[in-house]
Amino acid sequence: MHSSITMQNSADNMDVVAQDQTFTDCIAEGSHFEGATLTRVTFTRCDLYWASFFMALLADVTFDQCDLRGSDFKDATMRYCRFLNCDIGTDAIGGQTEFGDNDLSTVQFINCRGR
Repeated sequence: MHSSITMQNSADNMDVVAQDQTFTDCIAEGSHFEGATLTRVTFTRCDLYWASFFMALLADVTFDQCDLRGSDFKDATMRYCRFLNCDIGTDAIGGQTEFGDNDLSTVQFINCRGR
């Protein structure tokens, strides 16, 4: 496991354990966060189009003004996450941002397009 997130297109962040980090104005389309543990991480104005957070643990993570179209959050554990002014709508080939059957009871979606 590594403890720093790589923010670039198709970055491999699988199984990363990271906390108390902030990323601003990053382009990381198609990045892989499968199995990652992210705590108190903030993404602001980041392009995370088609990113995968499959089976990740996201605790107190904020996505602010991010492009998350086509991203995969299926089977992720999400606690006290915030999506603020994000685009979580349809991607270029008609796919949706996927949350599967996740428990979203503590997740906030504020002014998001596509939800």
